[in-house]
Formats: sequence, structure tokens, C-alpha cells
Amino acid sequence: MTQPGRVNHGTRLTPWLWLALAMATAFALAGAAWAYEVTPMRVFLQPDRGQNSATITINNVRDEALPVEIQVFRRIVAADGEQVFEPAEEEFIIFPPQVQIAAGQSQAIRIQYVGDLGEVAEAFVVQVTEVPVNKLEGTGIQFTYNFGVAVYVQPPRARARLAVSDAVAADGTLRFKVANNGNDYGFLTGQVLEYRVGTARVTLTPDELATLVTNPIVPPGATREFAFPLAASLGAGSAAASGPVEVRLLRGES
Repeated sequence: MTQPGRVNHGTRLTPWLWLALAMATAFALAGAAWAYEVTPMRVFLQPDRGQNSATITINNVRDEALPVEIQVFRRIVAADGEQVFEPAEEEFIIFPPQVQIAAGQSQAIRIQYVGDLGEVAEAFVVQVTEVPVNKLEGTGIQFTYNFGVAVYVQPPRARARLAVSDAVAADGTLRFKVANNGNDYGFLTGQVLEYRVGTARVTLTPDELATLVTNPIVPPGATREFAFPLAASLGAGSAAASGPVEVRLLRGES
């Protein structure tokens, strides 16, 4: 049985599929005998500065050979955070595109962007997919694992400009929108977020915010919708937790 982490052409990832991917990653990074590691997990390319290529390393930590193939997909993020991945093989040269890595060995994979970048950043995923090998012994059940390396190709003077609007607190949930008026991808990760409901104020550290936001990406020229539970201190019966609602991103990388 193939582990449900394979991203098909034009597939929209559902929450359970993201959970499956996260579990596979956690197992691999824990160094289980049947898994493998991929580094780095995020790459930034700047073709105007001559930085149009990068190296991804696959480390086979198991005691048998690991056959993998590498594919490239364009990453499209919807307002609600759901993602669609479309084939983008023509945008990159991958070498080698397929390889068998011996037990305990590593393999460097070179990715080179050859697309025609405009004035706005583009996002891709380089997917490393384990190729299943048919085995006759045992139950015949086989688990395979996929890893997606996020690749952002940035134009000259790339910058994200994030602005928060339409903050509402109701039924124990904080909802707000984040618009990106820049030409680069923005991220809620690394941010400090402060929200006020009436006279009550709550400040979330980057680590706290990361536990509440599943997909922190805000594409250039797009608006994302976010929602997470209000702090316990703002629960029902709190006199301070009524009145105007405001959300601010105080600082952090974007």
C-alpha cells in the first residue's frame, strides 16, 4: 500500500492528506530504519542575482536501497489555505530526475530554474517520491514516503507587504483577512500577532501562532482568510471580551 502522500496533477490537498504528509515527515526526521531525510525543506532562488539553482540532499537512513524520483509542481494557494499543485516540469531542470540511493548513503539533487519569471514571485514544490518496489515476501503491504521541498523564485526588489483587515470575534473564534500587496510571498510564520477584543488584548508569539495556523503562506497580490480559537481569557462571560476587534502583525519576517 502506498502511503497517502502522493500529490497528483491538479490535486487539492485535504486536511487529512496534510496530516498524512506531516506524519511521514515526522517519522523520517526521527530516523526510522525504513525512512529517509530531505534537506533543506525551503529554498529561495533569485535569478537576477545569478542564483537560479540549488542543491537538495536526500539521505537514505535505512539499511536497504532507496529508489526515488523527483518532480516539480507549481503551488497555488486559495484564500482558505487549500492548495492545488500543477505540473511544472518545464520550469526546472532536475538532475538526476531518478536515482537509487544505496543504504546509508546520500544523494545530491540539483534543481535549476529555467522559467521566464516576471515581476512577481512564483512558488513551486519539488517533490521527492519514493518509488515502490514489488516484494513477494510478507503481507505484500508496502509504505512509501514523499517529501515536498518549497521553492520560491523571487524577482528583483522582492518584498511582501502584509495588511490585516475584516477582523471579527464571534462564537469563540477569531477571523481575519491578510492581504499581500507586495510582489513576494509573505508568511505568518515568524510573526508576532496581537489582537484586541474590546479592552482585552492577547499577544501570540511566533511559536504560539505556528500552532494555530496550518498554512501561513500569503501569495503576492492575494488575500488569505484565517481563523483560530480565541484565547481562554476571552471566553463567554468575560466583560472585557466585547467591543471592537483589531488584529495586528507587530513584527517578523515576511
